[in-house]
Amino acid sequence: CDDGNAVSGDGCTPACVVEFCGDGTINNGETCDDGNAVSNDGCSSLCQPEFCGDGVKQASEGCDDGNTVSSDGCSSTCVVEFCGDGVKQAIEECDDGNAVSGDGCTPACVVEFCGDGTINNGETCDDGNALNNDGCSSTCVVEFCGDGVQQASEECDDGNTVSNDGCSSTCIVEVCGDGVKQASEECDDGNAVSNDGCSAACVVEFCG
Repeated sequence: CDDGNAVSGDGCTPACVVEFCGDGTINNGETCDDGNAVSNDGCSSLCQPEFCGDGVKQASEGCDDGNTVSSDGCSSTCVVEFCGDGVKQAIEECDDGNAVSGDGCTPACVVEFCGDGTINNGETCDDGNALNNDGCSSTCVVEFCGDGVQQASEECDDGNTVSNDGCSSTCIVEVCGDGVKQASEECDDGNAVSNDGCSAACVVEFCG
């Protein structure tokens, strides 16, 4: 070429050689020139610098959404963001790096807790609240007669389902006069009245 001057950057070098993207020289309109016309090596085939956030997905990038902001599906380092990647995004309550339930963080990246309505590890029940006396305790343990914790529906709970120890197998207080003969009673006629054959102390009354 010969453009009548000895100026570079106008398409024809001072040595009368055509200038082009990929010739290894940064010419007008170019911001880089690495001597080839190949993309994905830091300088594109159009002689423009390639970088995370330029909106063009390079071979080394998992994504490129044109910005360097995280928590939008593509991280600031051009890595695809997803629940289970071990990085907590703004829309996630937690992210423990897996898609397993029962470890404190659900596969949907929601924190697991007693009262969330899902039986997680360490729980024997979960009724969606943190209340006692409804069959499932505030610590997500099944409530039952004999568990040693007196519920509102129980008169007593001595931690077993054995009668004749003061608290019956149905968690009712055992007393003389309740109509149920305990091992320590000679009789129990359902009242605390003497002179009816069974005394107020549940002793059989007899002549002599």
